[in-house]
Formats: sequence, structure tokens, C-alpha cells
Amino acid sequence: MKTVPDHHLPKSELRATLRRRRAAIDELHRNILDTAINSHLVRHARENEFGVIAAFLSFDGEPDLRLGLAELERSGATLVLPVVHEAPGRNTMVFRRWSPGETLRPNRFGILEPVGSPEVPLPQIDLVLIPMVGWDRRGNRLGMGASYYDRALQPFSGDPAPRRVGVAYAAQEIERVPVDAWDIALHAVLNENGWFDCPA
Repeated sequence: MKTVPDHHLPKSELRATLRRRRAAIDELHRNILDTAINSHLVRHARENEFGVIAAFLSFDGEPDLRLGLAELERSGATLVLPVVHEAPGRNTMVFRRWSPGETLRPNRFGILEPVGSPEVPLPQIDLVLIPMVGWDRRGNRLGMGASYYDRALQPFSGDPAPRRVGVAYAAQEIERVPVDAWDIALHAVLNENGWFDCPA
């Protein structure tokens, strides 16, 4: 479903349109889509032997990855979650160890984060799962607008690792995401239809 004339809209309007599209997915259909996404995630993570996986917890209608993440941890993967680190001048994002069931607390955006667990540097992470509001087949991603992932991943933009994989529903695909100079392209996209490599 690519019905938005996306290349004529500024990012703010595109973001609002695509968030409404995502929110319109009913609970039953969403559960079916999430089950498929988790199945593809587990299969590809195991096939590629990703040992350290940076994930995210569902927020604002994003796909819920908890079942797949729990299964991957049981089979030996180490999980980390993003944490917004408040610093003078500009906030940054780091990743901290997390296991399903451990204590989480909401940050100022309402997104749950690990509490007091060790930080894991990005060079030690094999796979970074990145939430998206919209995406295109070129590997361009439309996020929520804060650029946390772009800034964190900028030093590795030309590297094959960590593997950058955007996660969203197929309904969030658009013809072309507007790209700014600081935007970091994806290596692949994961949705309910599978895992698709991008020309990043």
C-alpha cells in the first residue's frame, strides 16, 4: 500500500500520515502481523548467528518483538535496548543489557528502558533492530524525528556491522522517503512478509 504522494510531502506531514496508517491496524490483524515478524526475526537472526542484538520495545503502535527476542535469548543471544542519555547540549543514545522480565522504567518520552544494567558499545553489537514510521526499498527510513539512531550509527555508516535492520509493517512502505544529509541508510528491512536486503 503506497498511496501517499510521499516525495511531495515534508517529513512532518509524512510522519503524521504514516502514524495514522499504523494506528489504524486493528488488534487481531496486528497480532497476526507481529507473529509473522517475530518468526522471520528468529529465523534470520539464527541463520546469521547474530550474538548481540540491539532491539526496541513496542511504542506508539510499533511491532511487538518480545516473543521473538525471548526465544533468541533462550537460544544464547545477548539482548540490549536503547537508552536516551541526557547530556549537556544534545542528548545521545546508548545501549544497555536487558533480559525479558527485568525491571524497566519509562524515559521522558514514555519509552521503557533498562535500569542500571551494563552499557554495551555499538562495535560489540551484531544486529541493530530499528523502529520506523515509514520506509522505502532503497533502505531509507523515516523515524520519529529525533535522529537518535542516525547520530549513534553515524560512525559506522559505511560499515557492514553492526547490521542495521529497520522493523515496520508492510503498510508503512512508501515510494520514496525524503532523505537528509544526516540520515543513515538501512542494510535491510524486516516486516511481516520477510527480511529484505537493501542496496545500502
